[in-house]
Parts: sequence; structure tokens; C-alpha cells
Amino acid sequence: MFTEVLPPILSNALRTLNQKGLREIRLRVDKPVIINYGHSFYLGKNGLVESSNNAIKLNAKDLNEIVLKSCEYSVYAYNEEIKNGFITLKNGIRIGLCGEIVFENNVIKTIKNFSSLNIRIPHQVKNCSLEALMFLYNEHSVLNTLIISPPGAGKTTFIRDLCYQYSTKFLAKNILVLDERGEIGCCLNGVPQMELGDTVDILTNCNKLYGLECGIRTMNPEVIFLDEIANISDANALNYAIGSGVKIVATAHSDNLENLYKKPYLKQIMNEKLFDRIVVLSYRNGAGTLENIYDNNNNCLYCAG
Repeated sequence: MFTEVLPPILSNALRTLNQKGLREIRLRVDKPVIINYGHSFYLGKNGLVESSNNAIKLNAKDLNEIVLKSCEYSVYAYNEEIKNGFITLKNGIRIGLCGEIVFENNVIKTIKNFSSLNIRIPHQVKNCSLEALMFLYNEHSVLNTLIISPPGAGKTTFIRDLCYQYSTKFLAKNILVLDERGEIGCCLNGVPQMELGDTVDILTNCNKLYGLECGIRTMNPEVIFLDEIANISDANALNYAIGSGVKIVATAHSDNLENLYKKPYLKQIMNEKLFDRIVVLSYRNGAGTLENIYDNNNNCLYCAG
């Protein structure tokens, strides 16, 4: 249980709460603890409180101790993760890190003096992608698919379940998950903490171009799942993969189809029609609300409401 790494005042308070649906715990030096169930609440010693004056507050020593415990008191062993801004615990729980960035020869050496921590609790929501599934494959194969939503609106949960569905329904015999940020499989020591399916291989902590080149060459996948498309380099890597005949399922931050075209690297992808389907998710009825599914001519195949 992740509460083992927390100060007693915080772990005891969390035990009074219903853990189902708990998504984030935000800790900031000398600021009130805030938890997220889809909406934000202050956390006091005995549970949720309305006023920040009654909320638990942690100091810098508390935050640094949480990091040390999460690293099993061996920061060196976890430094590659720390440099990437997070630490992974059991069950896929991740601690996002903010603090002082230490550079050496213009390369990030580590992060120290932690000022904020974001404990993210991932959820495996089986069958959350089923409503969309029938639109995302045909009699020949699965279709190149882009899943978009604002940050925190369920993209990763959706893509995780979609991978599981493709594997268990034998829609693809070999699936590669390129988990650059470690969020899809939530690997701990290379072992996925989330159930992705029996026909799935996973690469973590590598950039997309290397992962796609290496994965296609060595694992012979039919479908590759990957996390957020964030820049032109990622877009070029997608071109390489799709040109190799591999199907791609990816995510990107955007709240609607129109705004996809406002980011140059996503505009390029859309204009080149690399994706056969674009799935739009929102917060409207909670994270992961399916809003729309479009084809590559921007025709709406599924329109909620």
C-alpha cells in the first residue's frame, strides 16, 4: 500500500476515506493537502474538510522523506526515474516530482529539494472502451486510432483497456506497448502492474523513434500502443511506423477536433490522414466520457447526445 511512504498524519487520514475513485493526492510544502476524486477536496486529520485552515500541511522535510522512502532510501538506484520527474511504486502508483533541477554539462543530473509531489493513483477500468470498440477495427485489421482529451480526462485508462480488449478478443496477435512515460502499463522493475493482455510486449522509458524502430525490428508487432504525441519528433516517428505497415493507437492532449489543428505537429498528422479514427473523450459525465468518433475525413461516426 502506498501509504507506507507517507507521514502517519497523512496515511491515517487517507485510511478514513473510500479509496475507490481516488485519483490524485497533491502535496506542496507548507500548503494544504488536496485530494482529487474528479473534484478537489482538502484533507484534514479525520477526513475531508471544507476549509484550508483545517487541512493537513506538510513541510519540506516531510516531502523529502516521502521521496526517500519511495526510493527505499537509495536515491541513486531510482535516479533515472527521478530525472524524468517521477517515481513508480507498486500497483502502478506514481509520484510526480517538482523541485530543484540539477544540471551537469547541460544535462539533467537529478532533482532535489522537493517542493511539490503529485501522487497519482491509476485505475484499471475494464470494458470502458467497449462502446467505442466496434468503430476501431474492420474485417481486415484494427484501425490507426488517435485518442484525444484534455489532461486527466481518461485517455490513459481508455487506451489501457483498448489494449486489453484487442489482446483478449484476438483482434491482434502481437501488440507492442511503447510506454515512454511508464503510464500505460505502470511497470515496476520492468513488470506491468496493469493487466494489458496475454499477447502484449512492453518497452518503457525510451523515446518514440527508438522504441518504434527497435520494437518493429525485434518484436514484429501488428499493433503498437503509445502514449502522448507531444512534438514534431513524435509525429515523424509515427510516419515511420505507419509506413512500415504497423497499426498505431496513440493519445494526444486536445479537447476537440478543431483544436488538434492548432498544434503544428498534430496539424501535420491530421492533414496527412495518418489516423483512420479519432476518439474524443471529456469530463462531461466523469473522466473518460466518450463524446465523438471521427473518420479521417472528419465525418462523425459516433456523436454523444
